Amino acid sequence: MKKESFEISNYLLASKQKRFLNFIIDGVIKLIIVRLIITCLNLSQIAKQIDSLDMIERYMFWSLISFVYYGMTETFLSRSPAKYFTKTIVVMEDGSKPDVMNILTRTLLRIFPFEALSFLRGRALGLHDKNSGTLVVVKSKFEEQIKEHLELIALEKA
Repeated sequence: MKKESFEISNYLLASKQKRFLNFIIDGVIKLIIVRLIITCLNLSQIAKQIDSLDMIERYMFWSLISFVYYGMTETFLSRSPAKYFTKTIVVMEDGSKPDVMNILTRTLLRIFPFEALSFLRGRALGLHDKNSGTLVVVKSKFEEQIKEHLELIALEKA
């Protein structure tokens, strides 16, 4: 579906509160997934090794987990599990679905230390949104605006 000069309006963007909630929920889900895998596969030795990691090793471990988690969920679903809860979705600036490279760029940028703090700069986009050309929008508002836009295009062509 071609959206012909479609632009995301600011009112469609997810609020900072929703973005923070996404961050917290996804963090809890990642922790639960890792703990379930360790428990189900009876990997108590690995759990002890994870617990004994120093700060940099622990950061690298969780970065890898985050890369896999966000990479898979946002590539295939355009949203992480937390975004289902907050009813938000990842889209490109023109409203299209992000391709794999955009999602991988977005996911890699999340790994930078203090990247999450880039969302504290007023209304500015966060680092992983701005540099990947993606936005997180409220799904229902976005779908309504797309529908209205396509109806206008159809009227213009009629």
